[in-house]
Amino acid sequence: MDKNYLKAIVISLLILVSYPFFLKWFYPNARTTVGTTQKGLSTEEKIGQNTKALSRAEAVYLHEAPEATTALFENDLYKMELSTLGGTVTRLFYKGEPGREKFTQTEFFNAPFGECGIFGVNLQEEFADLSHTIFKMARRGNKGEVFEFVYELPGQYAITKTFTIGTEKPAIELAVKIRNLSDTGKVFPLEVFYGMNYEKDFQKNYGYYDAVAYDEKIRTADVGKLKKKGFSVPKDSLWAGMIKKYFALLLKPEWKITGGSARATGEIMTGSVRMEPLRIPSGGEDTRHLLIYAGPQRYETLKGYGYEFESVFSRGFFGGFKSVLLSILKFFYGFTHNFGWAIVLLTLLIKLVFAPLTHVSYANMKKMQAIQPKMKAIQEHYKNDPQKQQREMMDLYRRNKVNPVMGCLPMLIQIPIFIAMFRLLPEAIELHGAPFVGWITDLSAPDRFITFSRAVPLLGWNSLNILPILMAVSQIGYQKIIPQQPGSSPEQRAIMNLMPVFFGFICYNMPSGLTLYWTLQNLLSIIQQVFINKIAVVLHHDDR
Repeated sequence: MDKNYLKAIVISLLILVSYPFFLKWFYPNARTTVGTTQKGLSTEEKIGQNTKALSRAEAVYLHEAPEATTALFENDLYKMELSTLGGTVTRLFYKGEPGREKFTQTEFFNAPFGECGIFGVNLQEEFADLSHTIFKMARRGNKGEVFEFVYELPGQYAITKTFTIGTEKPAIELAVKIRNLSDTGKVFPLEVFYGMNYEKDFQKNYGYYDAVAYDEKIRTADVGKLKKKGFSVPKDSLWAGMIKKYFALLLKPEWKITGGSARATGEIMTGSVRMEPLRIPSGGEDTRHLLIYAGPQRYETLKGYGYEFESVFSRGFFGGFKSVLLSILKFFYGFTHNFGWAIVLLTLLIKLVFAPLTHVSYANMKKMQAIQPKMKAIQEHYKNDPQKQQREMMDLYRRNKVNPVMGCLPMLIQIPIFIAMFRLLPEAIELHGAPFVGWITDLSAPDRFITFSRAVPLLGWNSLNILPILMAVSQIGYQKIIPQQPGSSPEQRAIMNLMPVFFGFICYNMPSGLTLYWTLQNLLSIIQQVFINKIAVVLHHDDR
């Protein structure tokens, strides 16, 4: 067994061993939303249960009984269910995106039946958690978009929670007013809870689910970390919240956050933020306001709030690349009105930009092939003196103006672009539900040409996806026409020929926008290589 063959085996084993880590890094702990079901009812049927049709006139308290009731609210942006249990939101769905037929409503939170919802309040330490307290409820506003919840502990305090639900912007305002009913001044520490369902089946949902906080820079923790260690919201954070795929739930108090935490259990991520205590004299009152953003990760929308919300979209090492790529895609979309064709134009642009580098790489590879006999002679002559062999090799490269790294440089440079595309597709709301042509109806999902009645054994595939197959075939075709790396053994070439099949398996359920980009890159590379090969033949003939 020669050294090259051994190296090839080692490289293959490393790839196979690193595959689980590859998945974990690229698909950070995605989970599937499993809303609590009640005897097979759909989500909309569940929301309709136990709700009252509420008057939109002036505020009238609707609940005096010691049992929880719920009220349904719906407008162009949200479908919500609010409960007197803790004065919380037990169902929160984002409808949004008017005019987009393919856009499906998204579930932010869906509380198990009979349990309290999100945006509950805890006065901490001195008093009980109010999330399980029955409040009185009232509804007012021109469109019934204001909900008021009141709870009073005689001789101690009265608390009023007012939700004002956005009708034009994807935001909810929460005001918490506390009156001190005692005979002495009191300190009321304030904590607000939030949460989000997450999806469990990451093979079908390539998304990101993180807890986030911002204190001059964004801090994140994925579901895996939340389940193991949890996440601490730093003191003096400007805001905190959670992210799921294309959407964000962010809480921005009017005062800086003094702390908080987040964790993941079961099928729900939960968190809380603590704020500066309210110091209220006897008979006095004070109010704290929170802005709750519950909407898409659209850069312009997030930036419009002025609180660095947009950092959730540009987070991560490749965040800058992602933002640039989205800007280019949107520019091309302005001409094509189709994000699929925008990806085609982006791929063409990238290929044109890197064409000179590809040509230089090819010329360098031809030089490497020309000096191959001399390289073998040096290896044989200095086989017992590796250091001398290395010096002679470098001298040979220098005399012939050859760079051994140049052959793989074009691919290395494009890796950040590929990763940025991969991270862009599950987060850019513009691509959510965006069709291309034919069977490719959603660039953020696999291109399901045929859906199977049952999953393929062992593989778990439940559909026939065409683009990953085309991607693998085109990659094999490209490898057939490119010059072979000097010194590569037949075993190494065989393994390299298997790599497209290997990546075809990995990418089978990736978003179709990504496999479209990769397939186009392969096809354009084939065209470019055929052109380069023809030029090389002509030049070689002229030299003769």
